[in-house]
Amino acid sequence: MRNKVIVILALVFALLAAFSVYFFLNNIKKEAENRQYTQVITAFQDIPANTPITDAMVELKPFPTELLNGQELLEKSMVVGKISPMAISKGEVLLQNRLIKLGESTGQLSYIIPAGYRAMSIPIDEITGVANLVKKGDRVDIIGVVPAGNVNPLERSVLILQNVEVLAVGKVLNSTIAANPEENKAAASITLAVDPQSSLKLKLAIDKTSYTLTLRPAAEKNVVNPAPVDINQF
Repeated sequence: MRNKVIVILALVFALLAAFSVYFFLNNIKKEAENRQYTQVITAFQDIPANTPITDAMVELKPFPTELLNGQELLEKSMVVGKISPMAISKGEVLLQNRLIKLGESTGQLSYIIPAGYRAMSIPIDEITGVANLVKKGDRVDIIGVVPAGNVNPLERSVLILQNVEVLAVGKVLNSTIAANPEENKAAASITLAVDPQSSLKLKLAIDKTSYTLTLRPAAEKNVVNPAPVDINQF
């Protein structure tokens, strides 16, 4: 008799458990049916860090609207061409605050170097650096006085590089006044964006010439071709 009671109780508890699971799943189903969704951009594949995102790397997927935090991206055009400093896993929602547009101002120099160029720093002082009035985003020309040699017996002044973009002045990467007063002092260096060939010319100019910067007007990007000047032309 006792065994029969135990069996009956076990069946009752099993039925209660089954009904509980049924009602639980049914409630979840109803909540899912009533839930609002928004299409957001997710990773279609694993995306390595610092990799330009292409259209094929992402897709739109539904995401619960009430869980949105405002950083989600809703169109592929908002992510294509950008990069993430951190790897993105397949299926992960892409967030605006984790993506960087190449060339935009960040706290890391490598992200603002134009494609195909290199960042190169050169020493300046108040005279060679245009009284320290050059700012990030300006463009400069570089003039060098080339020593006399076998081919040219006189020193001559030549235009070494033109229309070179300034990436940073001193240790201040952004264009705002530095929080550290020491960084607001006259800069001892300037960082330029140069293509690989121009970087070789610039290195030679640093080591072998007396050079100075000239600041271009903001809207002027044309290339000129002035003839070298020596002392006999004064």
